[in-house]
Amino acid sequence: MGNPFHRGSVPRTGPGNVLDADAPALIAGYEPRPLDRVLVAADSGNGISNVLDFSRTVFINPDLTVHLHRHPVGEWVCVDARTSVDAPGIGLADAQLHDEKGPIGRSAQSLFIAPR
Repeated sequence: MGNPFHRGSVPRTGPGNVLDADAPALIAGYEPRPLDRVLVAADSGNGISNVLDFSRTVFINPDLTVHLHRHPVGEWVCVDARTSVDAPGIGLADAQLHDEKGPIGRSAQSLFIAPR
């Protein structure tokens, strides 16, 4: 498919916007449904919008909250994410979620941040 980033990239830090249809098969022989694709994509918000150097910092999302205002449709999911961090080792990755018909909801990931 090429580069899925519309804004940002993994080597660069800052907000990112990714449009992707490549949800992995979580169970052998099971085709992912639109909701499966959205939930897998929502879990990537902190990586899409990283603000820290991967080689010097670890940032782990211990939780993921997804709120949808309608059922997703189709194979495409857009994650438009931003990450905010604070010096004591906490952060938040916040993302707007879209499918081929438009906005469907938001996701939030709490982040634990520490030096490697």
